[in-house]
Amino acid sequence: MEKNTIYAIILSVCVISLGFYIQRKLFPLPQEERHVVTESERIIQEQIKEDTSKVALDAAAAITNREEDPDYYREVSLQTEVFDITFSNLGGTIKSIKLKEHFDGGEMLEMINKNKDSITAFNIYMGDINADPLNVYFDTRIYSQGDSMIAEFTKDIDIPSRSGTGESTPLSIVKKYIFKPYDYLMELQIQFLNKNNLIIPLDKGGYAYTIGFGPQIGPKFDKIDDKKEFRRYVTDMGGKKKINKMPKEKGEVSIYERINWAAISGKYFTVIGIPDATVYTTTFSNRPVDGFDEGARLFFSRPVIRSSNNVDVFKFYIGPKSPEYLKAYNDPEKNGFKMKGLNLDRILDTRAMLGWLQEILKAMLNFFYSLVPNYGIAIILLTIVVKIVMFPLTHKSYVSSSKMSGLSPKMAELKEKYKGNPQKMNQEVAALYKKAGVNPLGGCLPLLLQMPIFIALYGLLSSHFELRGASFISVWIYDLSVADSIYNFAPMSIPFIGSDVRLLPLLMITTQIISTKLMQTPETVNNNQMKMMTYMLPLMFLFFLYDAPSGLLLYWTMTNVLGIVQQIIVNKVMRKKKSA
Repeated sequence: MEKNTIYAIILSVCVISLGFYIQRKLFPLPQEERHVVTESERIIQEQIKEDTSKVALDAAAAITNREEDPDYYREVSLQTEVFDITFSNLGGTIKSIKLKEHFDGGEMLEMINKNKDSITAFNIYMGDINADPLNVYFDTRIYSQGDSMIAEFTKDIDIPSRSGTGESTPLSIVKKYIFKPYDYLMELQIQFLNKNNLIIPLDKGGYAYTIGFGPQIGPKFDKIDDKKEFRRYVTDMGGKKKINKMPKEKGEVSIYERINWAAISGKYFTVIGIPDATVYTTTFSNRPVDGFDEGARLFFSRPVIRSSNNVDVFKFYIGPKSPEYLKAYNDPEKNGFKMKGLNLDRILDTRAMLGWLQEILKAMLNFFYSLVPNYGIAIILLTIVVKIVMFPLTHKSYVSSSKMSGLSPKMAELKEKYKGNPQKMNQEVAALYKKAGVNPLGGCLPLLLQMPIFIALYGLLSSHFELRGASFISVWIYDLSVADSIYNFAPMSIPFIGSDVRLLPLLMITTQIISTKLMQTPETVNNNQMKMMTYMLPLMFLFFLYDAPSGLLLYWTMTNVLGIVQQIIVNKVMRKKKSA
C-alpha cells in the first residue's frame, strides 16, 4: 500500500474522529413498553388536623424557617397510573415524584434527586429566588374530582401593617396540585386572597413570590460529564427553542420575557415548567446545593399582585424525553388536560445537519424492533441494511484494495528501477494505476461517504430513549444505552479506562485490526506505516469510544464483521479471476 494511500486513510479516520468529537460537544447526548393498569388505584383521602393559629409575616421580608414539630409534620401520598407522589405539609411541597413505568437500579425512578434533608420541590419563596421558603404547616386534603386527583394545601397567615398601627392583613394561601390518571403533566394552582378585599401586600424587590423546582432532577448519576449525563437549560420563546448557557461564575441565568415553557433537560428525562400568561422572571440555577456539586433548579418569580384575589396556574411535565408522551400535548384528544400546541417535543435533542438522517435510521430501528422485540437484534438488522445500502461503495473499495495487492510486485520493480528518480517513479506508478484501473484513494472515499451515517447513528444510539434499560444479552449487555462491563475492579481506576473491563470495545478493535490486515499485501506486512495504521488507529478508537453506549459499539463491531466477510469473498473472487 502506497504512502499516500496510508496518509489518506489516516486522514479519513481523523476526520471521522473529529466528526464524533464535534457531535458530542455541539450536540451532546431513549422507550419502555407502556404499562396500562386496568383499574385506578384508590386515592388516599385524609384530613389532617393541624395547628390553625395565625402566623405573623412581614410582607417586606422573607419568612424564616421553622423547626419541624413532629406533632404537626405530616406526609401524604397520591398515586396515578404513572406517578407515585409523596407530599409534605411543611410548605405544601412535594418530597418525591416516582415514575411507576420507569426504573433506576431496580426501583421506581425518582424525579426529585435530593439528599435526605434537601429542600423539597415546589416551595413558595416570599420574594425573589434568594428568599427563604415558606416553611409553615399547611392544612392538607387529598381528594378526587371527576377523573382528576387533587392535593390541596391551605394556610391562613397575618400580614403586619406597614403603617405601624399594629393592625394586620389576613391572607389566605391555597396550593392545589391537579393530576390526570395517565399524564406526566400536572397542574399547580397558587392562590393568594386578601380577606380585607384590599390589594395583596406582597412586594420584595418587585416580586410577590417565587415558585421553584429542585434541587436536582432524577435519575441519580455519578457525574455530569455531558456524555453519560448532562443538564441543559432550555426555553421555548416565540416558537423557537433556545439552550441557555450557564455562566460559570454566577451559576444562574434569568429570562425576563414571556416564555412558552422552560425546562431542565437531562439525557433521558426532563422537567418542563409551563407558566400562564403572566410575564414571570424565569431563572435557572446550577449552583451547588445540599451536597450536589451542581444543582439543577428552575424558578418562576411572580411580579407584584395588583388585586385582592389572585390565582396563578402553572403546568409541569415531569417525565421521559420520549416523543410518544411529549407530542401528546400538541393534540387535545391525546392528553387528559386537553392541551394543544405546547410543542414540548422541542426538548428532544436534535442534530442540526443530520437530524433527517437520524430520524430515518430511528424509524428503521423501531421497525425492526416491532418484528423482533430485542433492540440488540434490531441494531444488528439495521447494520445489515446499512451495509447493503452502502454495498456499491464498499465493494468498490474492497475491489480497489484487492487490485492494489495484485500490483505489489510491479510496484516493487518500479521503486527499485527508479529509486534514484522519485519524480519519474511517481509518473510510472500513476501510469500503472491508470492502466490497471485503480484509484489509490478509492478505498478512502467510501469511508468518508459513510461518515454522515456513523455520526447520525452515534447521535441516535447515544440518546434514543427506547434503548434505556433495553438489554441484548442480559448477562452481558443488560442496557444498550450505557457501556457494557464484564468486570469491575473499583475502587481502583486506570487512566482513560476507569474501573471497568469492557468486552465490546475490545471486540470492536479486534475486528478492526483483522479487517485492516486483510487489506495488506506481503510487501506491506512489515511496513512501519502499515503497522501504525493496523494497531495505533484502532487503539485510538478504543480510548475514544471505551465508554460509548454498547448499542453504538454493537453496530460498529457488526459493521467490521460484515466488512471482513465481504473482504474475504472479494479476495477469493479476485484470486480466481487472476488465475483464470
